[in-house]
Amino acid sequence: MKNSVNILILLLFSISACSEIVDSEYSTLDMARKKNAIRTGLIPDWLPDTSRQLIVALDVGTGEKILTFQYKTAEGWNPMELCKQIEPLESPKPHISREWWPENISANATHTFYACENGDSFLAAHPKGGKAFYWNTKV
Repeated sequence: MKNSVNILILLLFSISACSEIVDSEYSTLDMARKKNAIRTGLIPDWLPDTSRQLIVALDVGTGEKILTFQYKTAEGWNPMELCKQIEPLESPKPHISREWWPENISANATHTFYACENGDSFLAAHPKGGKAFYWNTKV
């Protein structure tokens, strides 16, 4: 009986240690809408309408995701309408990593950082360059 319990515990730890990361790409925000990426919550519904080259990685087990996208700065998108500006070091590092994701996002001094969605997600947006990084901390 004791061996059965030990095996069960080991199995549970093995299953919880495994996670599946799903990668998706969308050429435009409109394409992401058509593929239900916004309706399902994969991509936030408050991104600028000019968002393009969206790349997202989702940990299916935890719900954590990272997302990068480009947008037209001339559109006048202001994340302050939905997010609160924070210092870069106040944002946690995501657990997911991809080659397109900056190794140390908090050290990126060219971006403005925001806490969004009640502090459960973060945004680093380049005010003039039109490139942004979004991640959540669901674990």
